[in-house]
Amino acid sequence: MSDDTTPTLPPSGNADDFYQYAERAQTALLDMVRNVLHQVAQDGLVGEHHFYLTYYTQSEGVALSDKMRAAHPEEITIVLQNQFEDLEVDDDAFRVTLSFNNQAERLVVPFKALSKFYDPSVAFGLMFDVEPPFTEDAKAPLEEETGLAEDGQKAAPKPDGASGEVVSLDSFRDK
Repeated sequence: MSDDTTPTLPPSGNADDFYQYAERAQTALLDMVRNVLHQVAQDGLVGEHHFYLTYYTQSEGVALSDKMRAAHPEEITIVLQNQFEDLEVDDDAFRVTLSFNNQAERLVVPFKALSKFYDPSVAFGLMFDVEPPFTEDAKAPLEEETGLAEDGQKAAPKPDGASGEVVSLDSFRDK
């Protein structure tokens, strides 16, 4: 048998995940969000549907004013509900105009910057496994000095080797 038939490992080199299930699932879920937003851009929102979209403001390709970036230096949640304009969706990002304190703000959000998607009308949500554009080293002094994470919550200890690869949709469903 020739070595040419031996499959190569994925770029991560993780022999246990040759088929890269987590990456493929992430891509499929982001594609679903992209398709839903594209439909909303064409037809508008239907019924009570509306979306909370959380993304990292420092991610590459994110466009927002300096004032908004200063007010939200790491992460922001926007709501697409009653008052949004000019929603445009392409393969890599969406663009939308929202009003913040009666000031129109044109936002550009790459899909790779999204960390959460939630539609409260049907209690459906997703959390994406994206790397924040800031490093853990930047968070460490705050946690060491105050015992609080950047969001003001008690910093939880992380088990060795822990990662956030699995997303359970059950926590977002009505019971």
